[in-house]
Amino acid sequence: MSSWFFASVIVISIFSILLSLYVHKPDFPPLEIEPDDYWRLDEPEKDDDAIYPYTIDVDEALINQFKEKLETERYLATQHDAERDEYFLDLKKVLLNFDWSQHQNFLNTFKQYRTEIEGLRVHFLRVSTPPKSKTSRVVPLLIVHGFPGSFWDFFKVIPILTNPSRHGFDFGVDESIQFDVIVPSLPGFLFSDKPVKSGFNAIATARILGKLMHRLDVDEYFVHGAEGYGGDVATLLASLYPQRVTGLHVSNPFVRPTFSTLTLAKFAWKALSHKEKTEEAEEEGIELTDIVDYFKQDKFVYPTNAQAFGTALLNSPTGAAKYIESRWHQLSTFSADTSLRRLFTLDELATEIYLYWLTDTLPSALTILDNSYNFDTVWLSSQVRVPTAVSYSRDSPWRCSEDVLGDMYLNLTRVTELPKGGTFHHLQDGHKISEDIFSFVELQLMKEKKV
Repeated sequence: MSSWFFASVIVISIFSILLSLYVHKPDFPPLEIEPDDYWRLDEPEKDDDAIYPYTIDVDEALINQFKEKLETERYLATQHDAERDEYFLDLKKVLLNFDWSQHQNFLNTFKQYRTEIEGLRVHFLRVSTPPKSKTSRVVPLLIVHGFPGSFWDFFKVIPILTNPSRHGFDFGVDESIQFDVIVPSLPGFLFSDKPVKSGFNAIATARILGKLMHRLDVDEYFVHGAEGYGGDVATLLASLYPQRVTGLHVSNPFVRPTFSTLTLAKFAWKALSHKEKTEEAEEEGIELTDIVDYFKQDKFVYPTNAQAFGTALLNSPTGAAKYIESRWHQLSTFSADTSLRRLFTLDELATEIYLYWLTDTLPSALTILDNSYNFDTVWLSSQVRVPTAVSYSRDSPWRCSEDVLGDMYLNLTRVTELPKGGTFHHLQDGHKISEDIFSFVELQLMKEKKV
């Protein structure tokens, strides 16, 4: 037999193996976690399970300290990017003239609470509107923010979700739908307590969120996760508690090539099959290699020297502001040439910077992300069996095909392309993302009725 024949057999065998891997879904056993922990350094005590109203009240001295430091600190100009420098200097002017009290009053228009879970006081918003009629159905919805984001990022969608008819929405066939919205500050972020004991990570975060919903006597609910880390935590929550989570809606998720051997094979198969662009990526203007490069270039993995990095940002308003501005730019557009000026108001970004600075969130958040993405990463291979909907916004810097998403989300019901926005698209196009959440929930409730 000729060498050509043997070569053909080898090629066909490799092709068959890759094809079988490509169409096959991995199936992992559910992640087993400890049922409890305590994140302060003192002797564990029973949590105070009362729920207390909370009002944001920041000492004026902290505001003045921020502005005084910001005004005197030096700024390192960006090489060969005068437009970015001009933008940041405009942002700095807004920060120096920022009226925190005005923004604080607005934040306090949302009903806020705190309750203690695993030794940490967890801050959360809970917003609902009295049903318009007896046929209205109020559906609990937990919203999970990411990094560097906060509960504030959803201030445009909360009124739509809780009072849809006022904003021109009419969802529901036999009964109209509106949401009872719960938006926590993740433990370690903003007005939730910072873990003191080492080792706090995404697993602890998801467990605490599950306990929070139980504390609120909400045992069946939908979850929406966004902004990278928030989507990952929401995915883990739905994986851990499938009896409680009715459905998962997640914005801009990324299934890493290392999710499973089969997932890696799919990435490899696409790389071998399409030297230029896949048809899907061509429509979106994204090459497969771009997605892999984003994974390699620290778009998802956070600094391993989080303590040193966080300390530097804690002591420099300019550094903290520049870091958050850079991260928002990185996560809001695939193109490095797009200015944040076209995507958000300076006031919106300044609000996020103030929230992170005034609550010392950056050092804590970076440590939690370091623990979650750089050490015990088994949670990143959690699979979701509850009904799941995925939305990708047009300017998200990454996306995955449905066959790759299907490795993680075993009951994927729909994938939607939103016409506007990046990772923080709730601030850019609140109506479209609200509509997508409503549509998914409506479909699931209709399926429930048929069963």
